[in-house]
Amino acid sequence: MLFGKRGKSGLVALNLDLAQVRQFVKERLGVEVEMGGCKAPITTFIVEPFVPHDQEYYLSIMSDRLGCTISFSECGGIEIEENWDKVKTIFLPTEKPMTLDACAPLIATLPLEVRTKIGDFIRGSFSVFQDLDFSFMEMNPFTLVNGEPYPLDMRGELDDTAAFKNFKKWGDIEFPLPFGRVLSPSESYIHELDEKI
Repeated sequence: MLFGKRGKSGLVALNLDLAQVRQFVKERLGVEVEMGGCKAPITTFIVEPFVPHDQEYYLSIMSDRLGCTISFSECGGIEIEENWDKVKTIFLPTEKPMTLDACAPLIATLPLEVRTKIGDFIRGSFSVFQDLDFSFMEMNPFTLVNGEPYPLDMRGELDDTAAFKNFKKWGDIEFPLPFGRVLSPSESYIHELDEKI
């Protein structure tokens, strides 16, 4: 699912046994939902182990022509929009590295015992973001498990124009269409031509 707000749309369930997972998927598979003005059926679910946690954090990184916007909050999770006033944001110009000083405003209010670990995680995430040519990355939420950052839900967008230099790193990645998007016949033809290059 290439869209956010899955939890608020009733598409996330926590701590289910296998029978409950089957029932949850059965009730929702093929059901048409609307996201951002697009309607489409739900065709895919991800099932993963539940990770008990107390604290949820939010992190997003988004690139534009002049640099990257990095946002962080100690109040991540399903209610992030309601707590948007608690999100701290910095803009990092393209030519500037993500240093401890650059990251400091994002983590300044964190307790000392987690500040360095989360700062290192933000900087490491930014390094991966740049190395793999992401254009967008969001972890909502991530938590700490045994003192180590652990993404619980993540979505990202790779810059497909960088495929020529990242084909080894990316492997056989496919670029699915955005949720609800269907190619026109002309677009399909052009897409097929691109695949042959």
